Order: sequence, then C-alpha cells, then structure tokens
Amino acid sequence: MTNVREQLIQELDQTPDFVIQEVLDFLLFIKVRLKHRITENQTTDSQPSPSLPPFLQFVEEISAQIPREEWEKLPKDLSKNLDHYLYGLPKDDVARI
Repeated sequence: MTNVREQLIQELDQTPDFVIQEVLDFLLFIKVRLKHRITENQTTDSQPSPSLPPFLQFVEEISAQIPREEWEKLPKDLSKNLDHYLYGLPKDDVARI
C-alpha cells in the first residue's frame, strides 16, 4: 500500500494546482461519504446486503442526486457516439440491433 501512496505523491508533485484542488475535494467528499456509511451501518443492526457491489452502489447514489431535467439534456446516442462527443470524431449513424 505504501507503494501506491508514494506513486500518488509523485503524481501530485507533477500536477497543476487546479487539478490537485479537484483531487482534494473529491478525496474529502469520499471520506465524508464513507464516514456517513459507517455511521449508518452502526445504527442499523441487521440490514439486507446491497444488491449492487459497493462501487456501483456509489455510482447509483451519485446519479440519483442529478435532477431528471439534467439527464434529459444528454444526447440519446451518447453511449453509441461517445467518441464524437468527447473527441469530435465522426458520428456512427449506423443502426445496430
């Protein structure tokens, strides 16, 4: 584990400050969420295990915080044409079944 910590420190040394601020904000967010979950688990004696793995459950919880109107703004073909929307590559207009 120390190796991962050292690698992270090396990467931080080579990273611009604005990115480091984002990483710090995300780390603090995760720590608060983890603390909240631990508190929840301690107050609940027996709760059924979640149906999703922890990471997917985390993603689902984050997704649930986004208003429906924002989800509707996303292009309907986002998954099919992700490279177009991210990198400007030509759209794949071929219908696939």
